[in-house]
Amino acid sequence: MKKILISALMLAMASLPQLSFAWGADGHQTVGAIADSLLTGSKAGAQVKALLGDNTLEKVAVWGDCVKGISPEKDYAYTSTGRYPECASFETAAGIAAMSDYVKRNDTNCKPASGEENCHKQYHYADVALQHDQYKTGYVGTSDHDVVNAIRAAVLVLQDKPQPKPFNFKDKQEALTLLTHYVGDLHQPLHVGSIFLNAEGKIINPDEGQYDHATNTVGGNALQCPCGNLHSLWDDLPQQYKRGRMNETLTKKAKTLTLANASIEELPVLWANDAIRDARILFAGTQFSKSTPNQKGNNWSIALPLEYEKTMASLKDDALARAGAHLAQLLKTVWPD
Repeated sequence: MKKILISALMLAMASLPQLSFAWGADGHQTVGAIADSLLTGSKAGAQVKALLGDNTLEKVAVWGDCVKGISPEKDYAYTSTGRYPECASFETAAGIAAMSDYVKRNDTNCKPASGEENCHKQYHYADVALQHDQYKTGYVGTSDHDVVNAIRAAVLVLQDKPQPKPFNFKDKQEALTLLTHYVGDLHQPLHVGSIFLNAEGKIINPDEGQYDHATNTVGGNALQCPCGNLHSLWDDLPQQYKRGRMNETLTKKAKTLTLANASIEELPVLWANDAIRDARILFAGTQFSKSTPNQKGNNWSIALPLEYEKTMASLKDDALARAGAHLAQLLKTVWPD
């Protein structure tokens, strides 16, 4: 059977840590580092420096995930001390207070339905069915507080304009910090494009007929492979990218990209459309088992085609370079020279 993982990939991926962060810390920091470099000498770069002080976009890029260590059920205490090295700089008394304050303001303000995540966690993604080639608020898996609309809200704060509900970003520094993270999230294909399956493992369109929540693979989190789940596989980066080793190469690539000329409100939609395109590529040639019910919903097994590792490496390389370039583009549009 051709739809199998090559043995080397199975062995390598089975040993990977199960990451809960989109792109992992390395990916988000790479996106920030690319943007930092592209903003050097610009008015936008000076504005970033004024807002972040001794920090950089690279350093703050992980904050949007570090705040997930705040536990509302434990009186908004921080329960992840020492767990994630990338969050260590925020684990001071003042830093924890800032994270707790943010989560309090963005915990239930979107009125999450039963079984849905805290609101601030929902700001990180959308789940658009791959039958669509474009993002549109209103599709199953989108909302007025998904990642596209979170980016728009953060930009409005930077522009001294009112932010829409349910978002509650305290100030420009917080908005910039979160914007840096959300732009990274938007370029991880499984944070926008998703596949919906019935109990037989057949692909369905959730926007046709009555939508069944049990068909949502939750951005690949419900798709199991020898590596764990598909979403975790795509969050992680190859070893040669980690600890910033590819930042210079990816920055050079980002400088060669042709960027879309569109309004600041439309740019996140165009980037979401690119993520849906990438998601279609990453699902090409895959096969799915029948569903297995569990406490959280359904799981399916996914079989990946030969040389899937090459597909991942290519898409991740392109997506990271685009994310850094797009973040810089967005900030230069907010603060033009």
